[in-house]
Amino acid sequence: MGPRINRTLLALASGGLGTLAFAPFSWWWLGIISLALWMVLTRHWPSFWTGFWYGFGLFASGVSWVSVSMIDHGGASLGLAWLMTGAFAAGLAIFPGLASMAYGAWNRRWPTPFRQVMLLMACWVTLEALRSWALTGFPWLIFGYAALDSPFEGYLSWVGSFGVSALMATVAGTCLAALLARSVKPLWVAIPILVGGPLLDRAHQIPSPETEVSVALWQPVIQQSEKWRLEARDGIVANHVREGLPLSVSLIVWPETALPMTDQAALRMLPDLDTLLKRDGQTLITGVLGQDDGRYTNRLLTLGVGQGLYDKTRLVPFGEYVPLEQWLRGLIAFFDLPMSSIVPGSRQDHLVHESLVMAPLICYEIAYTGLARSLSKDANAILTVSNDTWFGDSIGPDQHLEIARIRARELAKPVIRATNDGWTALIDARGTVTQQLPRFSPGLLQGTVAPVSITTPYAHAGEVPLILWLVILLTLTRKNQASDVA
Repeated sequence: MGPRINRTLLALASGGLGTLAFAPFSWWWLGIISLALWMVLTRHWPSFWTGFWYGFGLFASGVSWVSVSMIDHGGASLGLAWLMTGAFAAGLAIFPGLASMAYGAWNRRWPTPFRQVMLLMACWVTLEALRSWALTGFPWLIFGYAALDSPFEGYLSWVGSFGVSALMATVAGTCLAALLARSVKPLWVAIPILVGGPLLDRAHQIPSPETEVSVALWQPVIQQSEKWRLEARDGIVANHVREGLPLSVSLIVWPETALPMTDQAALRMLPDLDTLLKRDGQTLITGVLGQDDGRYTNRLLTLGVGQGLYDKTRLVPFGEYVPLEQWLRGLIAFFDLPMSSIVPGSRQDHLVHESLVMAPLICYEIAYTGLARSLSKDANAILTVSNDTWFGDSIGPDQHLEIARIRARELAKPVIRATNDGWTALIDARGTVTQQLPRFSPGLLQGTVAPVSITTPYAHAGEVPLILWLVILLTLTRKNQASDVA
């Protein structure tokens, strides 16, 4: 094989290695190695294609689970599903490609190994953040998500997941710089970062709860092929009512679109449910379809003594709406999936029950750190519901749960997570899963949630400190232009 093919294969393998840093593997240190390998490759071959093939290896392995929905629910053949998944991974790989290209354009101003790895870190984090925002964004496989149960976890409540990505890249880069310069001096940057995380972790104290609320999360395990069939609707609703309404708790949560109908149809079908819940002092929060100007929304409805209505705003491309709909709709079955005609809704209330003021996030929305931070500003808990049935027995739902844990740790809010077939879980304000149900098993998860009203430094400042730090760091490490004058 020629040198170019060898470089491509090495970049692909280095990116694929990064997937092992995330759930369900959670080998966080492989994220450091993967980033260091990207830096080595980019320093030697600073071109768009170096970063592109690295990114393709990362995303083709890390988000391969999207092919499950295409095959199992979209009627796509194995070959077509792989082709479409590859196209998706290639689109995401553009961002690491641009990071490598940016380094190639600017590295002359950062001539020493230490300065170069600082530039590489800044390029990586900037393009990682841009990927989470551009064209509605895809904030998945952010390296900061690998920080749970690692020396970097303590930083999450201070600088958030993007800040932790920068710290992980800094450790990777300074270790690399030490090898290149054959000097231990760069390690004096890495060592304080690795030591400081556990110290901040121990300093992350959650006040003792003044009150706790009893909750029950219903995991019904409804097959996606049955859920939207009209003839199955009565049986689904009857099962929810029979199995998913315990009398022993005050708050009950059903998952995303647990009732496969509009909220008005649900109230007509269950006319006495709201009255019975109020009589027993209970609240039911369930996913339904809403209606907004004649279009459907993905909605959370509150019944009983609780209050609030929430419509999803960050929609899943192809899953809830079809980009370029006039050309793609009807082309193949995948572009006509149930729920693929959803629009963003206009109601974004907090959901309130007793002392709980919950910031609601539906499915994919939990991945958007800015949205979660905004909604939870005046809340003391986060409620997220999902239907990961689309992705079968893949690593996608494990990554989804990991992201929910990250949001809990960043914002110091407990997370209530109800899903159709897993992972249904209660997560405390430190990001620890305290209870969860096994996947693919119907059941009720019963426990308590303690509201937390503190505001973390990250919740207060967001990404502003990270931006300032990058600007200062690049300014200090940049070679003085005057010294280049002949």
